[in-house]
Amino acid sequence: MELLSVKQAAALLGIDDSRVRQLLRAGALEGQQVGGRWLVDGHSARQRKERGGAAGRPLSVRNAWGVLAALTGQRAPGLSDAEWSRITSRLRNMTAHDELPVARLGQLVRARAECRRYRVHSGLLPTLLADPDVVRGGVSAAARVGAGYLAPGQAEIYVHPDKVGELEARFGLARDNAQGNLLVRVAPGEAWTFLRSDAAPGESGDAPAAVVAADLLDSRQDRGDTAAAELLRLIIDRMPKRRDAE
Repeated sequence: MELLSVKQAAALLGIDDSRVRQLLRAGALEGQQVGGRWLVDGHSARQRKERGGAAGRPLSVRNAWGVLAALTGQRAPGLSDAEWSRITSRLRNMTAHDELPVARLGQLVRARAECRRYRVHSGLLPTLLADPDVVRGGVSAAARVGAGYLAPGQAEIYVHPDKVGELEARFGLARDNAQGNLLVRVAPGEAWTFLRSDAAPGESGDAPAAVVAADLLDSRQDRGDTAAAELLRLIIDRMPKRRDAE
């Protein structure tokens, strides 16, 4: 394995040293720490350079939810045996060394929901986040599912396609793609059993940790990447136990 110093990797990628360290901590670059210093996998750095930081084509909506469900030890409804086999095989390959390429996961599941941004009075956010038609995601669920990430005044939720209009009317939501403080992800109906797996009937709930990690990756911010990587490490640490029990 070719190993590069942080400075060499930064020169190869055309970014500064601090950004290389951020990518390593987030799992977007492969590497290892030796004597307190980062060494970067040369192959990983060249792959990132070739794809310009992108991570490949997104999966279809149903397969994206299949991957997220599989990470939490569940099988998403509606998948054929062949689809499920491909998904679990992909995850086994991605986690072969108890690691998950964070940027790769974020790209794979990016098409999981339609995103809409709204502007809502900050005083209404607590009531909206407690609404039984809502599942909290991203920054609104991060702290509760184990990620150290806060974004005061911002909210992220999942809503069923049949409930969007009611929610807009009930809270006077106004579409605002530039300055909106509420990000609504409209998830397909077949994803809702999985999304609400931890929610009591008639109450709001938090999305599963794997979904929250994907939401944080969507922000494409360093803090979000780092928090997502922390969550995914926790998930992967539990995966061998689940496999042993199957």
